[in-house]
Amino acid sequence: MRATVRIRLTTSATRMLMTDRYGREVLKAQLPAATAAHRLATRTLLEGLSLFCDARVRVVLSAESEELSCAQGLSDGFGFGADTLHYEVDIAPSASERRRGVGSFGDVRRLRAVDGDKA
Repeated sequence: MRATVRIRLTTSATRMLMTDRYGREVLKAQLPAATAAHRLATRTLLEGLSLFCDARVRVVLSAESEELSCAQGLSDGFGFGADTLHYEVDIAPSASERRRGVGSFGDVRRLRAVDGDKA
């Protein structure tokens, strides 16, 4: 069974939703904030889920801040997700990053060519 675990880490709670390969929900959990948890708690839980399913688990992680995901060992300091024997982590953009996208480019539009530049 190739399961997917979606995790949302915030300063107030850790929410998890696990689905099987058919998209059926098999586990829901609302846990205390990641800041209050042991640094190995999330990784140990994911390893246990992997062993229970007898397969590597795919994790989709959305964290309120990069510090939260790093503190739980689910990402490195460069924004890449952890990749272990038991699970692989894909980093999902936060809601503010999705809304912001690449920006409006207004500052670039306001640029003017210097003398001699006809562009």
